[in-house]
Formats: sequence, C-alpha cells, structure tokens
Amino acid sequence: MYPEYTENAMSDEELNRNEAAQAAPESAPPPARKRRKKQKTSPLVLIVILLLLLVIGYSGYRIFDKLLEYRKGQKAYNDLRNEVIQEAQAPPGTLATSEWNVPEVEPTAPPDETAGPDDPTNDPGHSRAAVGTDEMRGDITYDPGDVTKFEPQVLPFWNIDFDRLRAINPDIKGWLYGMDGIVNYPVVQGSDNEYYSHRLLDRTERFCGTLFIDFRNHLLEDDVTYIFGHKMKDGSMFGHFGRYDTYAYYRTHPAFRLFLPDDIIYDLQVIACVYTTDRESLRLNFQSQEDFDRTIADYRRRSTFRTEVDVQYGDKLVSMWTCAYYTEGGRMFIICKAVQVVG
Repeated sequence: MYPEYTENAMSDEELNRNEAAQAAPESAPPPARKRRKKQKTSPLVLIVILLLLLVIGYSGYRIFDKLLEYRKGQKAYNDLRNEVIQEAQAPPGTLATSEWNVPEVEPTAPPDETAGPDDPTNDPGHSRAAVGTDEMRGDITYDPGDVTKFEPQVLPFWNIDFDRLRAINPDIKGWLYGMDGIVNYPVVQGSDNEYYSHRLLDRTERFCGTLFIDFRNHLLEDDVTYIFGHKMKDGSMFGHFGRYDTYAYYRTHPAFRLFLPDDIIYDLQVIACVYTTDRESLRLNFQSQEDFDRTIADYRRRSTFRTEVDVQYGDKLVSMWTCAYYTEGGRMFIICKAVQVVG
C-alpha cells in the first residue's frame, strides 16, 4: 500500500536540502579582540617632561624680560633726547663730514706700520677679520655688502640743554653722537667704572647703562680720554661698533661728535679700530714723543683699516671701548683725535 499524501508531506528535494543543511558544519564565530592593557607613564618620564616645560617657560620669560628691559632703556633715552636737544645752525666755515678729504681707496700701510714676520698681527685673521663672520661680531653679524650702501654721515649741530641734564644728574660731562645716530647718548663720569655700567642718567637701574668716562680721567686734559659703553644685542649703545671692521664704513663715517657744556663741540676723527682683550693697558698719558709715536704706530698696525688722519704728539685722543666676543675677555676700541670745531 502506498502512503497517504497530505499537504504537510515534504518532497524528496526539500528533505535532501534539510539533510544537507544539518550535515554542514556550523560557521565559527569571529575571534574575540584582545584588549590592550593601558601602559602607565613612568613617574620619571613625567618629571623630565615637567622639567623641560619649566626650562622652556623660564627661558621664554628671560628673553621677554630682556627685550622689555632693552625697550625701557631706549624709551628713556628717546624721551631725554626730545627734552634736551634743539637743532642749531652750523657755524660759518665748518666743514660737513661729506666734505672731509677721506680717500675713496684705503691707504696702504707705510713701512713703519707693517708687522714683522713673527708679529701675530701679521696674520690677517688677527684683527682684520672679514665682515659677516661670527668670530668677531659676537651677537650682531653684518652682510659685507651692507657697509657699501651708506651715504656719507652728516654730523649735526645741536644746542644741548646741559642745565636740564645737570638737574637730572650732576655727573653729566657731555653728549656723544655718531654712526647716523646709532650712538646718541649722554656721557657721565662716576667715582668708579662700575656704577653707571647698569644705570641710566637718572640712576634708574637698566642693563644698558650710560656711556661713562674712566673715573681717573680729566676730560680732554689727559692725553687719552676713555669712554666705555655696552655692546648691546639690540645694537644700541656701542652695539654696532663692528661696522668699523671695514674701510668702506669708515669712509662714510670718519668721525663722531662730542658736545660739551658752554657750547663747546669736538669732532672725534677716527684713527683706528682695534680688537684686543681686557688685559690691554689703559694709559692716560704718554711719557715722551717716542712713547706716543710707538703707541700710535701700534694702533695703526693692529687696526681693521688704515687712515690718513694726521696725529701729533700733544693732540688729545678719545678711545671708545666696548666688548668683543671673539675670545674670552675680548674688547674692541675706536681711537680718535679730538678736534675742537666750536667754542
């Protein structure tokens, strides 16, 4: 007998499909992801990072504070200039700097100013370093082409209100101008060579200080008067003295101007620019003609350029000193002949 057919009976095809499905292996579940363990930062690393942040923050603060200090000092000097300087007419017959007879080509050194074969100054790198090298410039460098772009400097004639300056500080001695106004400051003289190193004319403490005369000097009565100033990183005070490394700059800036009380004005004609150290002797007076001649010849030989400024025994000299960072205790000075033009 055949089985009775019903609607619920499955066909052979459906039964085969179900059996195949049951025989197939179950698909494996996806592998579980392993959780990474959080690594804790070492306390030592945290301390190092914190210290580095503190150092960076402190360095930034010091830089900002230094820049602010520079600005305060220069603002004080700008305000002082506006208060005490008045333009004046040049006295008749006074030559402007551009009319001075400065040779276009650097003079050659005469035989008596030529270093001997064993003399260290015979090495061109000793004091005649090329402009643009960090070796002599310290914090300020110069493009060798820049110094050829300057126009001849015109030194001003001013009425300086020395009564007002004396009211601020009786130690005032004069006012120095040069380098197209980069140097444009009062000059004082204290009881030592430290006090005004970091004090303004009104005695406010500022890093730039004030230009000051050697406390031992009698201004323009001694054979050599010394004026000291900082080589500031922002170029203020004597900060740009390095420009005098080349004859090209000297040719357009052959002098400074020194204003004194009682309407007396001196031009300081540049003789030489010399690199040295703090071990160089600062002599106020020469013992003899021979001593004078030997010293001037030495300055000319060591100078970064040659000049034809006529200097005679008995002339008054002004030597302006600042730092030079080419060696430990490095210094540089510009030695000038003082020539009275007014008064």
